[in-house]
Order: sequence, then structure tokens, then C-alpha cells
Amino acid sequence: MWDAVAKALTNENTWMVLVFLATVIVLIAVLAKVGLITVHTKAVKIGSDENERNIIRRQVDWTHLFITSLEAKIQTDKTQYGGYFTKYVLECVYDEIVKWIMQNHITTAADYIEVKQETICAIVYSMGVRDEFKTKEFKQRMCNWTREVIERLVQIRGVYK
Repeated sequence: MWDAVAKALTNENTWMVLVFLATVIVLIAVLAKVGLITVHTKAVKIGSDENERNIIRRQVDWTHLFITSLEAKIQTDKTQYGGYFTKYVLECVYDEIVKWIMQNHITTAADYIEVKQETICAIVYSMGVRDEFKTKEFKQRMCNWTREVIERLVQIRGVYK
């Protein structure tokens, strides 16, 4: 086998073969970058994955709808800031969940959900919310909402994969 390789490399047409191979490799790389071809093996993933972008887009859209709908479920005093404080807190929560989606490691494992529930509660409580939102009942509501978001994001990934 090595004799055949040595013979091929010392042949007078070696430079043409090497140029052809380099051209093919560059052509495959360009086509993969454009998204016309994809190569997925255990070790290498080349090419754009439109399906993955579609999944992320659907997860982000659903999360935005869910988080904005929470405003109606949270009874707040709208006289002080015209309701914009609640919108701001929910937007910060939404930003955190979008980070989870972009990192693409969401799972329904109990430990994962617990950590994310604590994260959401910490974000909300760091905003200086009134004492009426620092109750066990409201914290449980936030934990339930967080669990629902995580489970739905995993479900969306499963449906559109």
C-alpha cells in the first residue's frame, strides 16, 4: 500500500491530482457555507442547518407569546409606572430564556429545571418587586411557569426535529 502511495506522489501527474483534490475540497466548503449541501457525521458537521434555525425561531416565538401573556395573569398596581415595570421584569425573564434557547441544551431533567427556576426567581426578586410578590404562592407560580416553559421548549424541539 505504501509503495502505491509513494509511486502516486512521485508520478509526473501528481500536481494535477493535488490541485484537483484541493479544488474539490474548496468547492465542497463553499457549497456547504452557502447551504446547498450538508455533511453530518459523528465527528464533523458541515453546512447550514435550516431546520435548526427553524426550531430556534419557533421556540423564541412561543416563548415571547407565553411570557407576554403572563402580564394578564399578574395583578399589579399600574398607577405608579403605568404597568411598564411588569413589562420590564417580564422582558428580563424573556431575555434569560432566549439565552437558554441559544445555548441549545434545554432538558427536562429535574436538576436542570430546579436551577432554571431558581434563576428566574432570582431575576424577578433582584428587580425590587413589591412584597406581595415575595410570597411562597407567587414563587410557586413562577416555578410552575418556568417548568411549563422548559417542557414546552423541549416539546417544540421534538415536534420540529
